[in-house]
Amino acid sequence: MLRDLQAAVAAALLGDAAAAADRVVGGTLSPTRRLEIYRHNVMSNLRGALRDIFPVVERIVGDAFFMQAAGQFIRDTPSRSGDLNGFGAEWPAFLAGYAHAAELPYLADVARLEWAWHECFHAADAGALDLHRLAAVSAEEHETLRFRLHPAVRLLASPHPLLRIWQVNQPGYDGELAIDWDAGGDALLLRREGDAIVIEALQAGAFRFLSALSCGAKLEAAATAAAAADEAFNLQGFLLDSVQSAVIVDFERGSP
Repeated sequence: MLRDLQAAVAAALLGDAAAAADRVVGGTLSPTRRLEIYRHNVMSNLRGALRDIFPVVERIVGDAFFMQAAGQFIRDTPSRSGDLNGFGAEWPAFLAGYAHAAELPYLADVARLEWAWHECFHAADAGALDLHRLAAVSAEEHETLRFRLHPAVRLLASPHPLLRIWQVNQPGYDGELAIDWDAGGDALLLRREGDAIVIEALQAGAFRFLSALSCGAKLEAAATAAAAADEAFNLQGFLLDSVQSAVIVDFERGSP
């Protein structure tokens, strides 16, 4: 059966070459050796994909640690897509439970940031919000509006100084390397600006506001959540900034 053959080949590629050796045609190389070469290529490609997406994680832990962890991850979480850009979504969760990374409690969040960067880079584009259309909405309807964020926008909160960790581990960084681990966590916004990915630290109110919008909340509910997190939150100013920076790109009217 084709399904049984596919399962045997998959098992062979993940470490058990004997699982499909009797189904591979030999030649100048034995079936087992053929499978070993194929498995090496597959593992190399998947490891390479992880290295491309998570360079900061690799820089923090070193090549040997990264490659060992990547091999275990690939065996535990085989790729289910032919698109390598889709491989690695489960890597942060894997690192969070990886025993050898227990002494690096921030590592999984670094991976989450890198995956968010990856998604932001590959996300669809969207046009700017039509301000004339927005201006035509009556004042009575404002609180019922639901604003839509740009498809590339990502929001990420961490109890660790994630942005600083990210910054000091960028290629070519030659500034101060010290990290204040007592500085508290970060609430981050990732957005695309041309071909560049911009990472910004947000105040609690701004983060809560955008998080609420991303979950489909109406403007009034999102503003209430923001004010609860930060009494000084400036709704009008932040809303305008978010439109001008294309963080918010559309809206729809909701029922009262």
